[in-house]
Amino acid sequence: MHKTFLSALVLIVIALNISVAEAQTSSNVSEPYVNRGTSWFPSDDFERALKDSNIAVTFHPNSATAYYNRGLLLQARGDLERAFADYNKAIDIKPRYASAYNNRAGIHYALGRVDEALADCNRAIEIDSHHAVSYTNRGVVRSAKGDFEGALSDHNKAIRLNSKLPTAYFNRGVLQLTRGELQSALADFDRTIEIAPGLSMAYVNRGSIKVAYGQLTAAIADYDRAVSLTPLMAEVYQNRGIAYLLMRRDVEAERDFAHCLDLNISIKPSLEYAIKAVKKRLLVKQ
Repeated sequence: MHKTFLSALVLIVIALNISVAEAQTSSNVSEPYVNRGTSWFPSDDFERALKDSNIAVTFHPNSATAYYNRGLLLQARGDLERAFADYNKAIDIKPRYASAYNNRAGIHYALGRVDEALADCNRAIEIDSHHAVSYTNRGVVRSAKGDFEGALSDHNKAIRLNSKLPTAYFNRGVLQLTRGELQSALADFDRTIEIAPGLSMAYVNRGSIKVAYGQLTAAIADYDRAVSLTPLMAEVYQNRGIAYLLMRRDVEAERDFAHCLDLNISIKPSLEYAIKAVKKRLLVKQ
């Protein structure tokens, strides 16, 4: 039962976790731009933040922090090519910049360059063996390479270093879920939500486990929360529609499936396959 229903659901996997903005102190009159550029982050005022970061780089062309912080903004906005260039520059200026290697690893990973991502995570950890984010990121990369034991070890290490790092629990939960360790995954998603109640992807994955256990009302509550946090994520509507379908609430299911396709028509083949599999399962149960 668990495997059948999980196969019809979408598992949400988080991208590599980026390190936060860093401050730089100085008596130089223009120095506040280095720090102020990211004071708007993670607000929606990216243009204002980017303007300040550009000024910082102009006045401080030898500041690794200025390039790093601008790279952070660009990466968050999805401008990976320019962010990559800024992290390269930060590393050129400051070769032992663990956070810059970590964030550059995220870009490599997003672009499918898994080996390069692994090398950057390794370098970040070599520089700073207490850099918890780099361990959980390396765990994600190792999972992508099929090294599941190494991945689990890295997520555990990240949690030992920082017991309040939500992405470490989330990533470990994803690993456990893909390995069929549902109870362990559930505990990790519970902990993720406890630390970061605004992380919608944790609700989606926890809801999927509840569907697998037949806890459909509880699953829908998790999907409802995910919808309230990320109303434009098509996969949430697909999963909630599956839960409704299993409850034989066809009207709600069709509504969610339609909204799912309105948001992302490209997932229509996988959605149709999932619906067919669930309906077949329901016929067998009659």
